[in-house]
Amino acid sequence: MLLMLLDIVDDPEDKKKVEALYHKYDRLMYHIAGNILKRQEDIEDAVMEAWVRIIRNLDKISEISCPKTKSYLVIVVERTSIDIYNKGRKFSESEVSIADYEQSPFFVTHDQQIKNAEIYEDLRRLPKEYGEVLILYYMQEMEIKEIATALNVSESNVYKRIQRGRNELEKRWGR
Repeated sequence: MLLMLLDIVDDPEDKKKVEALYHKYDRLMYHIAGNILKRQEDIEDAVMEAWVRIIRNLDKISEISCPKTKSYLVIVVERTSIDIYNKGRKFSESEVSIADYEQSPFFVTHDQQIKNAEIYEDLRRLPKEYGEVLILYYMQEMEIKEIATALNVSESNVYKRIQRGRNELEKRWGR
């Protein structure tokens, strides 16, 4: 799969970055997709699609081994896996909710390297759909359009989640 991913990238520096990311995070991405999807084919599809989405936003990744990078990759592969799961459902009435994965041990805010403990705890307590967009928007400094593409949701949905996440934080901080 690495060779296919490297074929997508033109710049030699970007190829090195993709290769380093792949070697560091590919197993984690498979594990996360495997927690959501059960069929091996679906897991492979989810990881490949997540890598393609990540490569499209490669300029947002500055360091290979940092909590921001890990969180971004985890969020993208979770969302991609959930999308594939929901597309594969035929007769079930309820969709997999992102909130179902709120307790995931891989959710970024569980990473103890985030420096500000108060914000860390507040983001951890937010519903995951709000916490992940706030992390991508404020910590990863991604634009709303980029977040929408990465999470496969509309821009208005991203904007609303940011707004609701801020409101939740303001309630908790008593503002």
